[in-house]
Amino acid sequence: MKTIREHIKNGTFASCYLLYGKEKYLIRLNETKLINAIAGDGDSMNFNQYRNAGIDVNEVRSVADTVPFFAERRLISVKDSGWFKGKCELASFIPEMPPTTVILFVESDVDKSSEMYKAVKEYGYVCEINGMSDEDLRLFIGSYFKKQGLGITASDADFLTERVGTDMNRLTTEMEKLSAYCNGTGVVTREDIIKCAFPIPEGQIFAMMDAIINDERGKAVALYSELLSAQEKPLRILYMLTNNFYSFYKTLCFADAGMSADEIAARLGLRPFAVKKFLRRRKNWSFAKVLQAVEDGNDMERRVKSGDLEEHMAVESFLFRYTTEVG
Repeated sequence: MKTIREHIKNGTFASCYLLYGKEKYLIRLNETKLINAIAGDGDSMNFNQYRNAGIDVNEVRSVADTVPFFAERRLISVKDSGWFKGKCELASFIPEMPPTTVILFVESDVDKSSEMYKAVKEYGYVCEINGMSDEDLRLFIGSYFKKQGLGITASDADFLTERVGTDMNRLTTEMEKLSAYCNGTGVVTREDIIKCAFPIPEGQIFAMMDAIINDERGKAVALYSELLSAQEKPLRILYMLTNNFYSFYKTLCFADAGMSADEIAARLGLRPFAVKKFLRRRKNWSFAKVLQAVEDGNDMERRVKSGDLEEHMAVESFLFRYTTEVG
């Protein structure tokens, strides 16, 4: 995405772009930015759009060969063509495209071994968009609130994404709510986020685990009650909690092997700030204690499924086994 920002800023564009990945909001955002930067507003004479399977390859090629009308570039937008799965005749045309044409591909399904993928990667720019880094998320959140006349600290921006997740559509909706709620206050606080932003179960589970690690029984129990009120099943809560402790254990193992927080995050599919949280807790939680929590969670889950233990009792036993204080 940084490369796309630089292309737009400098006005120097690749002959073709491929945008794909899991984060649909960011894909749409970058798609719109490229279209506006290359085609401009309302330039229908030099902007052609094609959508979904069944697009005529020869027609696209013919349009791409057409000189732009009183403009520097012609833009062709191709979306969900299916051309990046298997063979496509357009692949051989990519290296021969006239310098006045830019083709923007936006695809839901991409095979990296396909001819089209290889052609765009060699002669254009491929951007897989699966989400923002922690740093980019903080900048995005800070920039959004700044436009609303509000401020937010980096730690509270992290807390917001921990609570509501990193899906950009959901995050933007929650920020809109917070902006309206904090109108005139000048800053978005953690208390505002707790009051206004609706949490996702995964965020609550992470907060619940954090409370356990910090030996805050009261907070852990309160979060458990909130999850139950949100119709989460106790057995699923236990499963997610155990899974988080397993991630904690693997984080400690990889750190002991010399891996950095960013490397561990990439390896485990976690956010770097979550890994750093785990690493800060290693003084109070040994390898053996974390592994024991994982084994106890798995054992309780087996006992619930076999009918030897009631599921509410399983979660409560886990919480009381690993916390002592009512903080």
